[in-house]
Amino acid sequence: MSELPDEAYAVALALLPKVGPATLRELTAGEHGLPDAWARITGATDEAREDVERHWRRHCDLGITVLLQGDARYPERLCDLPFAPAVVFCRGNPAALSSHPTVALVGTRSPTRYGIGVAAQLAADLSAAQVSIVSGLALGIDGAAHEGACGAGAPPIAVVAGGVDEPYPRRHARLWQRVSELGVVVSESPAGGRTEKWRFPVRNRLMAALSDVVVVVESRHHGGSRHTVDAAMMLGKGVGAVPGSIRSVASEGTNALMAEGAFPVCSATDVLVALSLRGAHVPIPKKPAAGEVGKDLPPSEKALFDVLTFEPTSLDELVRISGLDFAELCGGLERLAQAGLARDLGGWWERV
Repeated sequence: MSELPDEAYAVALALLPKVGPATLRELTAGEHGLPDAWARITGATDEAREDVERHWRRHCDLGITVLLQGDARYPERLCDLPFAPAVVFCRGNPAALSSHPTVALVGTRSPTRYGIGVAAQLAADLSAAQVSIVSGLALGIDGAAHEGACGAGAPPIAVVAGGVDEPYPRRHARLWQRVSELGVVVSESPAGGRTEKWRFPVRNRLMAALSDVVVVVESRHHGGSRHTVDAAMMLGKGVGAVPGSIRSVASEGTNALMAEGAFPVCSATDVLVALSLRGAHVPIPKKPAAGEVGKDLPPSEKALFDVLTFEPTSLDELVRISGLDFAELCGGLERLAQAGLARDLGGWWERV
């Protein structure tokens, strides 16, 4: 067993029922190392040794990268976080956590169509400006943000509550796969870790730490997004909010945030200005050359482009004829708009 790395023991310890993030921090900070901590807890039986090997082999087979605090690849953005995780688990490219300026787009799981469209558009525009979008891959605003970000430019970053091997919710399995292929899915939980309720506020602090700026698109009063906002404010991060109708309960939280001092977000430019004021280098996105517009579109975007016409078509009609759900449709349309292939005419879309 001596040939197994410390990461293997970190995986096995993280999977023990009574070892949470705080206990894992204590164990990894011990003087005698993780193999000794594992031996003391389990009794160093042959069965326990086999467990370490089995769990480590599974993580390797799944392509999960295990980053211990102190590892050169451990995200620098997490180092200033009080009670930073002793270990993080990544599916995809861990370098995406540090390669670009980052903006968290968060909000309610029950958004309006306005909120879904705004989240997808902001994500696509910011990603095209080489800003990585951070979100939680949850239903609603999170999913819409990642739909807009995927394939638009900078690598997307997802921070999830459970293990990175099991998509949650299940309906976002395809989106999880796309994010892990284009960027990274990260968690404090190892493969096999359960998605428990207490883990969501905990993961929200990671989202805040990994982001240079946090933007709330739609949120009710005291919604889960508030955990991310509070963590961002504690860390001194910029916080923005998208204004909404005073008649919409989905905008109660965002309108209240602006009253508390959050900067208003009406376009990606507002967010890019906030990033610049915080010292982030934000390259100007390049428009595609005329001869390259539409070249080598991914199959999903090509299929959506094919159903667009030069006559404006409503979103409801596009949902019907494309077979896509609303978030997927909005994300695809924003990516086509970034490529210069589609245009939004106040909620009606046409081919360019």
